[in-house]
Amino acid sequence: MTNNTIQAGSSIQSICRKCKGATEHHVVVMVEGTIAKVQCKVCGGRHAYRSPVEKPKTVSPRPAKNKKLAPVPAKKPSEVLEHWTKMINEASGEPILPYAMDCAFQTGDVIDHQRFGLGYVQKFMKPNVIEVLFKDSIKNLRCNK
Repeated sequence: MTNNTIQAGSSIQSICRKCKGATEHHVVVMVEGTIAKVQCKVCGGRHAYRSPVEKPKTVSPRPAKNKKLAPVPAKKPSEVLEHWTKMINEASGEPILPYAMDCAFQTGDVIDHQRFGLGYVQKFMKPNVIEVLFKDSIKNLRCNK
């Protein structure tokens, strides 16, 4: 009577990544009746058992995580226009400064941008970025470069 059960020390086929193929292995570790670790008879490497019959498991791609914060609702164009008109009228006595990236500005300055037109400096976002209210939108511009 022959016993075909696999146990530690048995010889079995397994995929060896060093040898790059299916080779003979000795079973080294069994866990609850399943093969856990094997040792290659060709290269002597020990590794987890990889069945030569099973296809490699395909890992399904994870859905991308949304790292963006919820967008801040933009002001309506009519609200922006009203606010821009009010701020420009309040600063009517101030000189209009031409915008350049290397110039320094302060909150409350009125600037003239080549592309966006007249704008009102609302606040500093970073040491070198200002938030400017233009006729149609609010833009972040570089300064003090």
